[in-house]
Amino acid sequence: MHDIIEQAISYWESLHDGPGAPLRTSFDPVDIPRLLPHILFFDVLDEGRDFRFRVIGERVRSVFFGNYTGRTLLSLDHVEPDGPLVRMFRKAVVSREPVREPVEYVGPNSEIVKHDEVVLPLGNAAGTVTHLAVLVVLADRPSRTRRR
Repeated sequence: MHDIIEQAISYWESLHDGPGAPLRTSFDPVDIPRLLPHILFFDVLDEGRDFRFRVIGERVRSVFFGNYTGRTLLSLDHVEPDGPLVRMFRKAVVSREPVREPVEYVGPNSEIVKHDEVVLPLGNAAGTVTHLAVLVVLADRPSRTRRR
């Protein structure tokens, strides 16, 4: 497991105050400055039917097709309505637990590979998951030819 993912899960676990997802109000970006370039923060819409981009970390934003802040996940042409990314997000909403099932990177930079990813659900006092914090670890694709 990558250090960024370990730190994210540890932080999420530290927010627990009982069963289910930690409260959204307990999540404070000030507590995790090292993780912020790797974070995506989403509103959960319609009980997980869609998700709205709220915050996109600098590292993640640098490999996207554009700035998706304010857009919904399903409004993006390259996201399948029942594809692996959406299923992973919905699984986190239903389970109220972290989900680590990294999906392949799709974007404008063919030299990028996704190493790891975790979806961390956050909720309200009623136990409903209202937000997702997604941490993504990206790297350059290893070169197929070695220079001598």
